Amino acid sequence: MPPQKCRAKLADKIQLNPKFVQYFFEWVEPVSVIFHAGQYISMQVSDRGERRPYSICSAPENTHGFELLVDISPQGVGSRYLESLAFGQEVSVLGPLGVFTIYDGSEEAGLTFVATGAGIAPFRSMILDQLQTKDGSREISLYWGLREAEHLFWEADFAELADSFPNFHFHPTLSRAPIEWPLCKGRVTDCLTVHSLLPAAGYYLCGNQEMVKEVAELLQTKGVVSNRIHHENFY
Repeated sequence: MPPQKCRAKLADKIQLNPKFVQYFFEWVEPVSVIFHAGQYISMQVSDRGERRPYSICSAPENTHGFELLVDISPQGVGSRYLESLAFGQEVSVLGPLGVFTIYDGSEEAGLTFVATGAGIAPFRSMILDQLQTKDGSREISLYWGLREAEHLFWEADFAELADSFPNFHFHPTLSRAPIEWPLCKGRVTDCLTVHSLLPAAGYYLCGNQEMVKEVAELLQTKGVVSNRIHHENFY
């Protein structure tokens, strides 16, 4: 869909942990917006007209609102603006934007998502869309890297999806894992190295530029051709 100038209002927010906040918005004008999983919006975050892009983390099935995941720890102009919003306050939004999406009819035999930090946002939208709305039967794997166990969120939701959908596999990875952490430790590249990867799958990467570069190089050493590697540099 072509981008539109829209207005939305803050309906709710959840402080997931000291680092991440999930924001819930309802569309005001228009009252319904269609978007593809993986797209983002551009929000005006100051009276000077400054804008910041935010990936939509909710499933596109809900056309009457959208959700955002924001790392507030940098305390930039965008996160400070969002923190200052009162419930019911309206925001100016341009969207939907971006082509970091999965289209029906893809020849990719499976889908593998690799994220760090807030880069999980578009993948939550994609995974919910594939499993719950489109009944996708392809093998879907999610590798998600964070530093500390206290930074985890949504892990129970993804674990529940893995229990409900046998084709979905969740691999949270901690670079500063406690001794008792039973899952992948280190960086996401370490986790990918010890797992079997399907060369015919599509690989979607979202996070800092260094991670994207390192994962793309690793995938190619494992036989994944470059046109099956899709990425969004989140910051």
